[in-house]
Formats: sequence, C-alpha cells, structure tokens
Amino acid sequence: MKDQTMSDTATNTRAPLEGLKVLDLTIAMAGPLCTQRMGEMGAEIIKIEAPGGGDFSRHAPMAGITKFGDATCFVTLNQNKKSLVLDLKSDAGREVLYRLVEQADVLIQNFRPRVAKKLGIEYQTLREINPRLVYGSVSGYGEDGPMKDRPGQDLLLQSFTGLTMNGGKAGELPQASPLYMVDVSASHMVCEGVLAALVARSITGVGQEVKVTMLSAIMEMQCQEIMSYITADAPPKRGTSPQVSIYQEPPYGIYKCSEGFLSIAQADLDVLAEVLKLPKLSDMKLARPEQSNGDAVAEWRDGIYAELAALFLTNTATHWDAILAPLGVWCVVVNDYDSFLNHPQTQDKLIEVEHPVGGKYTAVAPAISFSDNPKPSVKHAPQYGADTVDILASFGFSGDEISTLAENKTVIAG
Repeated sequence: MKDQTMSDTATNTRAPLEGLKVLDLTIAMAGPLCTQRMGEMGAEIIKIEAPGGGDFSRHAPMAGITKFGDATCFVTLNQNKKSLVLDLKSDAGREVLYRLVEQADVLIQNFRPRVAKKLGIEYQTLREINPRLVYGSVSGYGEDGPMKDRPGQDLLLQSFTGLTMNGGKAGELPQASPLYMVDVSASHMVCEGVLAALVARSITGVGQEVKVTMLSAIMEMQCQEIMSYITADAPPKRGTSPQVSIYQEPPYGIYKCSEGFLSIAQADLDVLAEVLKLPKLSDMKLARPEQSNGDAVAEWRDGIYAELAALFLTNTATHWDAILAPLGVWCVVVNDYDSFLNHPQTQDKLIEVEHPVGGKYTAVAPAISFSDNPKPSVKHAPQYGADTVDILASFGFSGDEISTLAENKTVIAG
C-alpha cells in the first residue's frame, strides 16, 4: 500500500514513448506530422533526408512564407527531430540504413508505391534484419488499382472522392477545403496504427507492417455521408444558397451579418422561430418535402437559408451570437486568424520555441496531453544534416567510418 501511495503522488515527467527510436523517411505532411507527434510523445525521431536538399517541403513555402531559411510548413511539421542526410540510392547508403534498422523500433515512409522495394528498403527486406521492427507506410491510393501511380495530394483526393460536391451552390464550382485535411487524417491513422503495433509487439515480441492510404483516410472522414448516400432513395442536391454541406439539415451554414459572419451548426427551427420572431420557420419545418424529391428538398433548404440570411443582415455577428448561444443554439462568430489567435481561449494552445538561427518563434502546442508529462518539451525543426555525425556515432559507427561515408557523399553533415 505504501508503494502504491508513493507511486500515485510522485511527480513523473517521463514521456510515454521515451526510449523508442524512430526512423523517419517521410516528406510533405502526412508522414512528418505522424513522426512529429511521436516525437512530442518522447520518441527519438531520426529524419533521414536525401542529398540535394532533403525533404522538398523545406523549399516549398506556403504563400511564399519562410522562417530561418526553411519553409514554415517544414518548420512546423518537423519539430523534435534530428536530421541525417543519407543517400539511399547507393549501396553504401542502404547498408547504413540497414545498420540503423538493427537498433530501430519503428520506420515510417510515405514513398509512392514500389519505390521502397526499388530501393531495397521495403518491409519484407527490413524485417529480416530486425523482426521487432514496426514499419509504417502511407500512400495516396494504395498499391493496386488504376489510380495507384497517381499523386496522393490533398486537393486531388478531396476531388476524387466526391467531397468537393457536398457544399456550395448548384452550377458553381465544387467546394474544397483549403486545409490539407486528408494529410492530417492519414497522419493520425498511421500514428494510431503504429502505436497499436507496438502494443502488439510488447505481447508477441514481433513487429509488423502498418499500411494507411490517403484514400482510406478521406473515406473514413466521409463515412456518414457515404453511408447516407448508399442508403438514400435519392441523394441530396446542391441548391441556390451557399451550403456548407448538403448532408446537413438547415439552418446549418454560415450567414453574413451587418458586421462579420455567424456560423450555425445545429439549431431547432422552432427555437429560432420564437427567439428571432420568425414564425414562418416553424411552418417551413413542418413542410419538409420527402427526401426522394431532391429538387424540392433543395428548394426548401434554400428558403430557410434565405429567411435567416435576410434577418442576420440587420445586425452584427456578435449581437446574434450573444442572443443565440445562451439558448443552446450551436453557433459562433466567424474569426480570421488575427481574431482567433488573439482570443483568450487560444493562448494556452500556442508555445514559443527557441531556434539556433533566429531566436524564438511561435508554434502550435502539442495536441495530446498526458498526466505524467503534461508539458512535453518541443525542440525546433532540425537544420539540414545537422545531426548526421551524432546520429551515426550513437548507432555505433566509428569516426573513421563516418569520415569515409562523408568523403564518399553517402552522408552529408550539416
């Protein structure tokens, strides 16, 4: 009992994945966000970059914005990592990777299908070197099918899977999310799968391969819409009002106000009718057409939107939010980044990170909190090849071996 009490009251700052070694062969977002999350959980993340510039996202700035010589998207997706520049196209480079794999717990890559096999670093090869290895891979469409060689890019996946036709107006452009939502979802899935495989390994002693496709990720995100489409006699249609989603019942949407915009998720039309003094809304609620009549449903939805849109234009978004939110209406004032990042609710979700080149910068704090490690440390994204020598030495390479590898351009030290 005494030991239990001491365990319960002692302060433990150990991160959950402390001691794990992860080889990160990823680029862009879906892979790097996964490994960064594992780094936030305490794993040692060794980002293996190719000669000639490394992860292309270092040099592909979002809206032309850079920080400390790298694109901001690289800086914010590669924190808590070390950088090793290694030529995997060479025999010597592959041999280096094989030696790293001997001691690694996890390897994650997001090459296009068949690239890993061409390089000789696919799971079947690496598990012979280390049967305990958990191998995670992310691809766009998977290894089979007519789309297997197409680029797995976020906007393209949104467009391919029907998502962009679930909002907007009839006859106008499809409506895509400006965010890389498919990358984010896929990154969470592969992280979740790898963690599950690590749990299994703790029981069986053997690793396994975890595969995630961006196609599967966006289909899971749309599981409600896809199931509803398959089940319905007639699927919903786009109407003449600017719908956020044709699969949501009105008043779901965003409304222009005299100043600003108001977003409404779910709300009982009878409540809105009473509070806003629009009795017509209750009548319209009762007059909902049969779902099988898609044109009539779209017209009905457009009519409700028009009634509310006209009223909301008469006052500010802040005014309407103050009236509706206390009554349980799911609504919020629409922010831009300036108002959102200065909102008091947001402040503890931002952190300052120290960078060796330019000092401090502001980043998004880790999203997951653990009671044993409530404030995980966050280290800046690595400079290109800055950790090459230290990483190799920690894996048992001698000074002479490292010098020879550097001379042969198998590795590059920053």
